Amino acid sequence: MKYLRILIFLILLFSQVGAAQQRQQVADSLRSIYEADTLTGVEKMALLDNLAYHEINDLALALAYAEELITLAGESGNNQFLYNGYQMKGHTGLQRNDMDMALEAYQKAMEVARQNDDKEGMALSLMYQGSVYSDSGEPERAISHFEQSIELFRDPEIQQQERGRYLLASTLTNLGNVHLQENEAVKAGEYFDEAGEMYEKLTPEIGRIGLLYVLGNQGMVYARLGDHARAKENLTRAIQQFEGDGNYDPIAEYQITLAEVYQDTEEFEQAHAFAEEGLQHAQRLGLKGLISRASRVLADLDFQAKNYREAYEHQAMYMQYKDSMDVETVDMNRLERAQAEMETLRATNELEVRALQQKRQRAALWAVGASALLLIIVAGGSYGRYRYMRKTNKIISEERDRSENLLLNILPKETAQELKEKGRVRAQRFEAVTVLFTDFKGFTMHAESMDPELLLKSLDFYFGRFDTVMDKYGLEKIKTVGDAYMCACGLPFPVQDHAERVVQAALEMIEIVETAKQDPAHEHIRFDVRIGINSGPVVAGVVGTKKFAYDIWGDTVNIASRMETAAEVGKINISEATYRLIREAYECQYRGSIPVKNHGELDMYFVLGKKEALVSEGAPEISRKASG
Repeated sequence: MKYLRILIFLILLFSQVGAAQQRQQVADSLRSIYEADTLTGVEKMALLDNLAYHEINDLALALAYAEELITLAGESGNNQFLYNGYQMKGHTGLQRNDMDMALEAYQKAMEVARQNDDKEGMALSLMYQGSVYSDSGEPERAISHFEQSIELFRDPEIQQQERGRYLLASTLTNLGNVHLQENEAVKAGEYFDEAGEMYEKLTPEIGRIGLLYVLGNQGMVYARLGDHARAKENLTRAIQQFEGDGNYDPIAEYQITLAEVYQDTEEFEQAHAFAEEGLQHAQRLGLKGLISRASRVLADLDFQAKNYREAYEHQAMYMQYKDSMDVETVDMNRLERAQAEMETLRATNELEVRALQQKRQRAALWAVGASALLLIIVAGGSYGRYRYMRKTNKIISEERDRSENLLLNILPKETAQELKEKGRVRAQRFEAVTVLFTDFKGFTMHAESMDPELLLKSLDFYFGRFDTVMDKYGLEKIKTVGDAYMCACGLPFPVQDHAERVVQAALEMIEIVETAKQDPAHEHIRFDVRIGINSGPVVAGVVGTKKFAYDIWGDTVNIASRMETAAEVGKINISEATYRLIREAYECQYRGSIPVKNHGELDMYFVLGKKEALVSEGAPEISRKASG
């Protein structure tokens, strides 16, 4: 969490100028003194110390000041300025994301502080090293360094000063953040509580920013614990306060967390808005981890809203930034492990130099060189294998996900699962299913005379809206053949109200077609639709061995198709079987017995609408065939 590093960086000298613009103004005013080159000794080192701290626009220049300070302080034996030089070099490394340089500089500062028996300096260096390990994805090392730092900061002598109390509170906040990253929400909340109590005892101008971090971070704790109401309250308040300060690093983190909370509570519009804002801030600040998180949330929300293009783009962004973070973390871990090994070898070598003669010393150095070379070869091979495995696994995962998504677009979820597990799908008989067919009047004529692209675009316009109706009422889309649309209800899971669901869906499909006729905004062909419905038993299964197709068979399906053929434009024609299932809820008009191919004469009805709706509109009494 990059904002965590900035929080740590600003606590070094909290009594100095705080605003970035003011700090840079100080650096600009001091540069002329530096360029005049009239100062020497302690005065020159004090000037370099201030320049390294206040220069924020040009990090290369800040690093040059810190390096020069380290050289002068080392030559003159001034450990205080030597410590400051290493600390400033470490801060510059953090801001430049150069973790190797930052860690090495903080370790050297730690050695200088230890030589001077400076507990506060040691505690600060430990805290900064914990920050580096936290950013590098090594939580165990981060926790260890923060805990050592806290133990030193608790020294009664350090706690007598407000600065010491502030530094302890800040380190507690940082340790809580690492536990939060490790999903140890309860432990994180305990550290945040203690830090908050300490911030409240400080003067407002010093403790305010820390209290805001505690407020927002406790909101993230509540989010992890499922306390959505308190999470929303804390995160919203923290965002508002930080917006007033113009501090957008924590705002990005809190907005994305708030988006995840609203996603959990199924308030998708708010979730999308916060995720978008958080992503924009994260992109502007270059926070890869937050870009990845926000992209993942947006991909899920867009997929749920059927915005598949946007979902794909956000998923691609999520994978891109997640992969780049993984590689950086592996690089950092590998380099630090190599560095630790080399430090151990160096220490061993120094002992051997004191004890052995020149010949044995030369042999030991050769052994160290061979060990180091072997370490590099092993590390390089391991890292190469890791990258190859990760790349391979990613490709496999993407292809598996793509195949599963395509399969779910073709087959019902349960049928797809059976096909994956067993390699085949057994045919099933469902006793109570309602089947619906639609057909567009004059489609053949349009197909012969119209632009094929316009024709296809028009079918997609209507069928896309029909698909939405399917989802709304839990119907299973079976297939489309030309301009015919076929769906059913009561499979793959039986339901009691299958006929009512299908009839209600049919009414909405009629409404979609009629509304489209009056809408001049869309460039599509205005069709008239016929709908036929029948209820009864069917057999369902998968046909084919390559291009799978889920289909249904039986006399129920054939009669449903005949109902559509015998229907009139803009009307829903149902069979006697369907009428008996819906007659209590829907008003129907009996059409009489009508000849049907291969089935003799069948009783048919037009669906007029729900009874309650017709009564409220003052519809006249409809004559119907008496039913037994």
